[in-house]
Amino acid sequence: MKRISRKNFRRMSLATILCLAGVLSTRNALSQSDAQTSQSVKAQTTDDQSSSVKSFTKSDSPAADSITESELKRHIDFLASDTLQGREAGMQGNYAAGAYIVDQLRKSNVPPITNGEGYFHYFHPNFRNILAVIPGSDPQLKNEFILVGGHYDHVGFGNRTNSRGPFGVVHNGADDNASGTAGVLEVAEALAALKTKPKRSILIAFWDGEEKGLLGAKHYVDYPAVSLSKIRFHLNADMIGRLRPDGLEISGWQTATACRHFLSEQNVDGLNLHFMYTYKPESDHWPFFERRVPSMMLHTGKHPDYHRPSDDTHLLNMGGVRTVSRFILRCAIAAANADSLPAIRDWSNEAAETFAQRLKMPIQNQPSRLGVTYNATLAKDGTIRLTSIAAGSPAALSGLQVEDEVLAVGMIATKSNDFRSLVMSAPSETVFKIRRADSQHEISVTLRGNTALYGFRWVMHEAEPGSAIVTNTTSESLAAIANLRSQHRIRSVNGKTFAKRADFETLLINAQTPLKLKVELDGSIETLTIGSSPSNAQKFSSSQNSHSENATKKKPDNP
Repeated sequence: MKRISRKNFRRMSLATILCLAGVLSTRNALSQSDAQTSQSVKAQTTDDQSSSVKSFTKSDSPAADSITESELKRHIDFLASDTLQGREAGMQGNYAAGAYIVDQLRKSNVPPITNGEGYFHYFHPNFRNILAVIPGSDPQLKNEFILVGGHYDHVGFGNRTNSRGPFGVVHNGADDNASGTAGVLEVAEALAALKTKPKRSILIAFWDGEEKGLLGAKHYVDYPAVSLSKIRFHLNADMIGRLRPDGLEISGWQTATACRHFLSEQNVDGLNLHFMYTYKPESDHWPFFERRVPSMMLHTGKHPDYHRPSDDTHLLNMGGVRTVSRFILRCAIAAANADSLPAIRDWSNEAAETFAQRLKMPIQNQPSRLGVTYNATLAKDGTIRLTSIAAGSPAALSGLQVEDEVLAVGMIATKSNDFRSLVMSAPSETVFKIRRADSQHEISVTLRGNTALYGFRWVMHEAEPGSAIVTNTTSESLAAIANLRSQHRIRSVNGKTFAKRADFETLLINAQTPLKLKVELDGSIETLTIGSSPSNAQKFSSSQNSHSENATKKKPDNP
């Protein structure tokens, strides 16, 4: 597309100027009629309402299918046209964009949030947020809100503070954020056409002044049209136009418990969901998070055209915009219909990134579960005699001593070359049967970490209750053969869910094989089958020997 500078814009053809003027002329009409908007929306003919709803209520035509590439492209073509001069907040092109958005909301029968006051909410001093609502259907839950929004402004002609250059040239912002604006418009239209509305109300927001410092979102949280305490969940669509194989980035999923699982459940189109562990104040989700509203940012990633004049419509993945918009719609409906929604949880970038690194830690760098070494030569003959005990280790804290001979771990007798596997596979609370001098003893030990039964290690995290997060799998183990791998989230075992670490360990130990594990990875949910093992003893040993004793033939092990 030919680039138009600020100077040359003034020299555009009379026809183009008149076209812009025709769009801008709607501003006065909108201002005069905003007070009657609620009544005018209701005044649509019954025939129009029934025809618009009918197409969405057929069993073979769900609401998500109403979101089309052609409609998204139509919105983006207008919003990201040179005529709108980059939609800078407070400028004519921005006002034209706002007029277009409101016109689309009216045509879709989406009313403003406040009856009698219209769609526009002015601030600072001539910027405008646009707010609309899909009223909920439940007598009680309709007073709670799901917020779906995105900013519609961009950087105009660009300058040294907001552009990566060249400056003084129209920056159309097709991805940033005509794509998100178009997606939210289509979501609003699909919601309005539902015959049965969701239980909770859905607040639709188009923010202004984002490129000047999140001004629209900041104004809202200071002067909310709907109390922040009533907004239970927030989806922020910012730059959803460049979907690539890397997938859709989701930031802020840790701001409330179980969000990852909830979002994955809505991913029926097979998006590769990239759950980010960093969360930054770089878009309109942040002011809401600061006011303790669980807020997610959906984003297809930055690119070389970011904040440049070259961010144009022809570079967008329209099929990707449709897929992401459908995902947003499903998430909004599911959240609005949920029996309950989680409250915000305390969260920090530092803690999240530390946990992310822990998941990537090689197994050899992780602390030993027991904290002992034993005589590798005697182990070849099936005798496990302890040769050292690390200070402060589980072995030391439980009272195990050097020269103790371990006879059994739990109910399983130690055998040649399997002691480390037994320790890795044992439940966190395990009784060790030992021989000390001429007598036998049973000593309870609280092992570090979690059981590695079937050849995988795992952790749990408070942001993901009911999920066991796989950190490592042992080569050639039953888990590896089943294609279970690091970052998999296990949600159920043979159809049974769990809440706590001990519950999951119990399921693993007592479950009948083959195991059916419901797992999630990158937003995709599937069932993996871990093959049969004839006995508990073999569960704890033979399937995991490759992980245990290769090194102990030459030197003592450190389980």
